[in-house]
Formats: sequence, structure tokens, C-alpha cells
Amino acid sequence: MIDDSFDENAKAGTWRYLYYVSYHGDHYDLAWELLQDKWDDYAIKYNTTSFTMGYLVEIPEVFDTQAKYDEVAAFFKKKEYNIGTGLKTVEETLSKIKANIKWKDDHYEDVASWFTKLTFE
Repeated sequence: MIDDSFDENAKAGTWRYLYYVSYHGDHYDLAWELLQDKWDDYAIKYNTTSFTMGYLVEIPEVFDTQAKYDEVAAFFKKKEYNIGTGLKTVEETLSKIKANIKWKDDHYEDVASWFTKLTFE
């Protein structure tokens, strides 16, 4: 389906396939992998001045580890030349990942403990 979205007869909004995959269940890693694989195709199809690029850049914002932060930062650094209007969104996405890391560091143990007590009491 993702590959079909690049067909010349595909509707303009087919980028949403990938965007919605990223927010459905635990498919974040798959969506991120597909985005990296198809980034240049999206940049050509939707033009870097399109707001679409900003939506696509949001896909990895759910990550919450330093390793993923580093991976996302390195990818977008390498693709700066064709991010276009999504450049500001890259900064926001990286900021959200940093916030997710901090929240997890600050609260994960307490929340996990609370759920464990709730489940086993």
C-alpha cells in the first residue's frame, strides 16, 4: 500500500497511509523505517514546500530513548537539503522526543509500580 501511494495516479493525500500507520498500535518503528526508506520519494512527490512534509516529520515524535533520538537527529541532519517546510517541525519533533525521555526517566518506575500494585492487590 505504501508503494502504491507513489503511483502517478494515486491521490494527493496518500501520504496519510504512512502517517496513520505510525499512530495505530505499536507500529511506530515500522512507520519510521518506511519513512526513512521512502523519504526522498515523499520529498519529490509532495514537494518540500508542502505542509505534508511537516506531518511526515512528526512520525518519530513518540520515541522515548536516547538511541532513537540520536537516530532521528542524524537522519534529519542528513536530509536537511530536502526537508523544506518541515524543518521547524524537525526541531519540535526532537524536542518532543527529549521530553518523552525525561518523562520516562522521571516517572516510569512510579507508574510501573502503581500498575503492579493495582494489578496484584
